[in-house]
Amino acid sequence: MTETETPAEAEPDAAHPYTETALARIVLGGTYREVAEAALARIPTDSDGSSLTGPGDSVRAAADLLALAEDVMRRAAVYERERGTSWDEIGEALGITKQSAHKRFAGAVETWRAPFDRPAQLLPDGTPDDARIPYGSRYAPGVPRPHHGTAEHEAQRLEKWLLQHTGPTDHWHGDEHPVTGGLPRHSTTSMLMLTEQISHRLLHDQLVPDPQAQADVCERRVALYERLIREGDAPPQAREWIEKDRARAAALRATPGRGVTWESMSAPADRTEAGGTA
Repeated sequence: MTETETPAEAEPDAAHPYTETALARIVLGGTYREVAEAALARIPTDSDGSSLTGPGDSVRAAADLLALAEDVMRRAAVYERERGTSWDEIGEALGITKQSAHKRFAGAVETWRAPFDRPAQLLPDGTPDDARIPYGSRYAPGVPRPHHGTAEHEAQRLEKWLLQHTGPTDHWHGDEHPVTGGLPRHSTTSMLMLTEQISHRLLHDQLVPDPQAQADVCERRVALYERLIREGDAPPQAREWIEKDRARAAALRATPGRGVTWESMSAPADRTEAGGTA
């Protein structure tokens, strides 16, 4: 390197995925947008009395708006639960008992949580991969984006819509990122904790876990430990853990077979010979 040359700046690390609290907030914001758009569409009078309207249209539109508002209420309850609000506090905010609040919203919360708590599968970073999660929101870097988009895309779309409808009197006027700026993301430490989920899941799903899947987890941990070092938050043992995970990943990559499923234990012997399942 000559005196005039400077070291190339390292590429910044990709942002971690949004937390589940952030995902719930994106969905709530999108539902608010639906209500706003529905309400705006009923303000113009240019079609009043024309062939486009008929008796009862106004009350039908108002009823549709009320239904959307109920959806907002359910989404708001889900968001509150994700951010740690108790049923007592939700009930108090609505002037009802915690039992009434639970009865009214528990079903919506359980439906929301199901793909996170019991996903079809987990990614190597421990995050859920399930089509029921809105916008394919939990897809990690390097995983192909689903056809219906991601939470990143939806949050940006919501932000663009809000900025288009922002006026000088709005309290967020002048804020470049009024939506995405306040959405929480996972930290490197919390992503490391999530990798433990996939480790537990591998043990739960197979009698002998898939060595290639285990190697994926080891390599994911190495990348996260290295990022912790770059961030200056790594514990003293981080480099030792990196070497151990690298060695384990290499050994796992050299292991034949794809593990042994629980189902194969009751299958005919010729299907469970030394190579494990395909």
